[in-house]
Formats: sequence, structure tokens, C-alpha cells
Amino acid sequence: MSRILLVAPYPPRACGIGRYAAAQAQRLRREGHDVAVLSPPDGDGDMRVEFLGGGAFRTAARARGFDRVVVHFQPALYFRPRAPLSKVAAAAALWWLCRRRPEAEILVHEADPPVRWRPDYLLLRAAFRAAPALLFHTDRERRQLERAYRIRARARLVSHTDGVQVRAAVPRREARKRLGIPEDETLFVAAGFLHPDKGFDRAIESFRAVGRGRLAILGSVRERSPRNQAHAARLRELAASTRGVDLVERYLTDEEFDAWIAAADAVVLPYRRSWSSGVLARAQALGTPAVVTDVGGLPEQASGRDVVVRDDDELAAAMARLAAGRDARVRP
Repeated sequence: MSRILLVAPYPPRACGIGRYAAAQAQRLRREGHDVAVLSPPDGDGDMRVEFLGGGAFRTAARARGFDRVVVHFQPALYFRPRAPLSKVAAAAALWWLCRRRPEAEILVHEADPPVRWRPDYLLLRAAFRAAPALLFHTDRERRQLERAYRIRARARLVSHTDGVQVRAAVPRREARKRLGIPEDETLFVAAGFLHPDKGFDRAIESFRAVGRGRLAILGSVRERSPRNQAHAARLRELAASTRGVDLVERYLTDEEFDAWIAAADAVVLPYRRSWSSGVLARAQALGTPAVVTDVGGLPEQASGRDVVVRDDDELAAAMARLAAGRDARVRP
């Protein structure tokens, strides 16, 4: 079996990618691999280093004795906001890792559109070109990155469910009892960090058109920027003024999160911008259908049980159909 180094955020950090990496590490260990985790200082990794500014990439490049080095890539993990020299250093370190370690793999959870004249993006493009392997969850994401960065990637696809671990699936009836949700009530769940790109305000507006049932929004602000804080305040106002909407504003444990997903008639992902979705993968693992917007790789990630919508009208119509179907099933 292989010795594998995972470079990723890790619990107890409140982070979806950290959850993904923890589930991946456990799966690989069950398969017999020797796995070490390099995490930021707030994670319980086997090794810990500051990620911002490229420290994680430099440490991984110097690590010895590993057959694979898997980097979980999302820009905010490594690039310090409003710090040009730090961004250049981080991008250069990733390029160096890719050139130095032929066993390196970059799992691209998300990548920003490049500003092609900036040195950090030029170096990031060079790193993507040099990467021995770029991993994506959907082919649409691969094409999007190749087009934006003008490269031809050495790429392969991995299932998003590889990063999902359900410890103990809860039957819907038991989950509803635990949460205090009536058996005959339609329940929609929207979950994730509170950010304008998540579009949870769209879910509330569409739910208003449905006019019955309950919508639970589960999430908290991760990056406390003025934009995110203003969006969270807007969600609080909408939730307070809309009957049937509950805003659960905190980071839930896996067990709590899974109970809400299992209890739901549908998970609603009204994203304005996305690559792929860990929430969608978790809903699929738990057997709960989802309504997702046609952005990023979501249509490709969606299963036959999920509904893909193009705009707010289709979102409201899909939620109304699900509510009507629930009414028909529980009507005497």
C-alpha cells in the first residue's frame, strides 16, 4: 500500500473541505494506506504549518517518503487577501511543489478567474500546467479551468462522494422526531456558509411563493468580510419576516447536519456561483433529493433524483411541485 500526504484544512476547523479531507483520510486508511495529514495550526493534522503565503506547499515539497502528495486547493486557504507579495510567494511555492514532486496531485475544489497580467496568476497558471495531476469532481470544472487559464491539464475525475462519510444514517421519521418536525410538514433545507454566492436569499423568496411548509437555512459566516456580514444581516431580516423560515446560524456537527438532511423532503442549493457541492454529495449519500441551480459543475454532479433549475421562477416551481407531492402523499 502507499504512503500518502494530504495537504488540507482539517477538523476541528469549521470547513467543508476539512470535512472532505477527514473522510478521505479515513477511507484511505481503511483501504490499508499509510496517511499523514498536513493541516493549518487550527486543524488536528499530523503536521501543522501556516498555509497562507505558501508554507504548506514548501513543507510538502520537502517531505520525504511519500508515494502521493494530494493538495486540496481552494484559493482562500493559501492566498492572503490584499497581500500581493504573499500571493506571489504562495503561487511560486505551488509551482515549485509541482516541479519538485512528480507524485503531486492537486484536487481543485475551486479556482478564481485569473487576472492574466498579475504575477501571482501567471505563477498559478504555471503551477497548474506543471502539475503531474489535476483532480476535478466534474468534467465541466476541468473545462472551465482549462479555458480560463489557457492550459491543457493532466486531469482525471474523482467522485465528490469520496469525501463523504456517513457514520450512522438516521431514518427520516427518527430525524424529524429528533428535530421536532411534524411528519406531515414539507421541509426544505439549504445549508452552507452564509455568502452571497450561496443564494440563500433566493431560496427564501422562492419559498414565499410556495406558501406552506418549512425552510431551514443552516450555516454561519466563515469569512467575516463586510460583504458577507451584510448578506447575513439580510438573511436574518428575510427569515424574520417570512413565515416558516428558520435560520440556524451556527456550524453544525456532522450528526446534526445529517439529521437535517435526512429529515428534509429536499435540499435546496440556489447557488449563484459554484464549482461542485459537498452538500449535494452528502444529500445524495443520505438519499435526499436536491434542487440545484445550473451553475458550475452542479448539473453534472446532480443525479437522476435531483432537479436542475435555470432561474428563480424554475426554483419556485420546483419547490412548489415538491410541496404538492408531499401534500398528496400525506392526505388521507
